[in-house]
Amino acid sequence: MTTQPTAAPAPAEPEPVPARPEPADVPSGDMHTSPEPEGHDAGTPEEVAWTPQPAAWAPQEQPSPLAQLGRDTAYLLATLPLAILSFTVAVSGLSLAAGLLVTVLGIPVAVGTLAATQGLGRLERRRLALRGTVLEPIVYAPPRGTGLRAMFSTLTDPRRWATALHALLALPMSVLTWSVAVTWWAGALAGLTYWFWANLIPRQEDNIGLAELLHLPLSESLLNAIIGLGFAATLMPVLRWCVGLHELAAKALLTGASRRALAAQVQDLTERRAAAAAAETHSLRRLERDIHDGPQQRLVRLAMDLSVAERRLDDDPEAARELLAAARAQAAETLAELRALSRGIAPPVLADRGLAAAITAVAARATLPTSVEVELPSADRPSPAVENAAYFMVCEALANTMKHAQASAAWVRIRPAGPGAGARLVIEVQDDGVGGAALGKGHGLAGLAGRIEGLGGVLTVHSPQGGPTTITANLPWS
Repeated sequence: MTTQPTAAPAPAEPEPVPARPEPADVPSGDMHTSPEPEGHDAGTPEEVAWTPQPAAWAPQEQPSPLAQLGRDTAYLLATLPLAILSFTVAVSGLSLAAGLLVTVLGIPVAVGTLAATQGLGRLERRRLALRGTVLEPIVYAPPRGTGLRAMFSTLTDPRRWATALHALLALPMSVLTWSVAVTWWAGALAGLTYWFWANLIPRQEDNIGLAELLHLPLSESLLNAIIGLGFAATLMPVLRWCVGLHELAAKALLTGASRRALAAQVQDLTERRAAAAAAETHSLRRLERDIHDGPQQRLVRLAMDLSVAERRLDDDPEAARELLAAARAQAAETLAELRALSRGIAPPVLADRGLAAAITAVAARATLPTSVEVELPSADRPSPAVENAAYFMVCEALANTMKHAQASAAWVRIRPAGPGAGARLVIEVQDDGVGGAALGKGHGLAGLAGRIEGLGGVLTVHSPQGGPTTITANLPWS
């Protein structure tokens, strides 16, 4: 779904949204912050680092037996070349590292070899997923420290060495399974088509066929057809057994986590929970302040006006009528403020019509031209918590833009990224303002970053002096 509303303060002829400026390259690793200028306060959400989580995509249908046979065959035929590559990389790298251990060079060579086997392990996991086998995740312990200390920390992670062991064992397994797969396919195809290709091969008079050699009362074509049928009948289970051997090795060596990795995960979850709690506390305090400064003051004045009108009702009806009219206007304004605050808590349009409609409504209320582009699957929605976080991120980012950026236009883009268990929701808000937004402590963007981090997402801000400002949130789909 894609919408392009443009919201402006309502002049006679609304200004068109200018062409979207090209943002500078944003590094994907560390969060970029710029010193905050007087023109652009960080009063909105931010991005957060993420951990892959399963997405809520619709379950895929089981393939037909023939389709599964094709997948198994493709997997096994590609196994031997990749196993040769994996074995060569692992043996060469580890041998070189062992030979260089007398110098410092052996340590980075060993780390590089483990990194290469990790990449080959990811490739193997991906191939098994394409075949239809989704493995449990593998978690590597994060390096501690910097320089040589980080390298030593990497070399003490058992999961990384498990991937290297898988690279070494892949070759003997693949020689066996590749040979079996080729033999069964050759036996089935050659036996079932013997009647055709046998007549194309020149025969000598002293040639002895298999049936004659075994003294069987069968013709050569019939015997080969029976053998071909036997290979064809057992082809599927034999290939599944071959793939199953690789599955067992992958489940043993390419899944799981070491104790240090689990401890790091626990620490990460603890930090994310603390960030989410801090963001929630900040939101509650802000809501309390907004209610105190807005609707509460209006209600106090409304009560005072009604009290005065009640006293003047008998002796000065006209003055009482004016006070009642003012009280009615105060009540309408209070109701409008409460509705605006309720939209900030749980907007009904978000729950009823989804993220696209909610973001479009936010852009329509903006005081500068805002273009919205939403590319989300209609049959699947992110989890409610992720939708809420995305909605508030856009609201905060646009509020910051309208307040501090001195921008003439803004752009909002929401799209999915990544398939299956690694699916993400990417939200990008950009403006052509003065730049200088930062993720400083105590700013609104920092509070938004805490909310997104609590969901396992990442908020990044790229805002060089002079603009443009790009705020990007990357959230797990569910």
